[in-house]
Amino acid sequence: MILIVGGSYQGKTKFARNNFPECRYFNQLHLFIKKRLQEEKKPIQILTEIKDAIGDGQWVIISDEVGNGVVPIEQEDREYRDITGKILIELADEAEEVYRVVCGIGQRIK
Repeated sequence: MILIVGGSYQGKTKFARNNFPECRYFNQLHLFIKKRLQEEKKPIQILTEIKDAIGDGQWVIISDEVGNGVVPIEQEDREYRDITGKILIELADEAEEVYRVVCGIGQRIK
């Protein structure tokens, strides 16, 4: 599994398609997590669902980095931010490669 993170509209998807055209993509992971939290899923259930979805083949997971910037005022938004970060940590730990993309330029960090 390859994990690609970065800010919104920084070229993560284009970077993935240019560098890993043979892979399958799980794009906008951060929005998937948000939706599952709204459905009152527990973080471990969300992580398990992600891992089950990418069980076969070579996958690239693409997610916005939601932990940078201003800390949200609303408790629900802070929890989403924290849980997304923790899930990304787990995925990065298991990933073969991790990239951070800024201005369309990917930097391998693992």
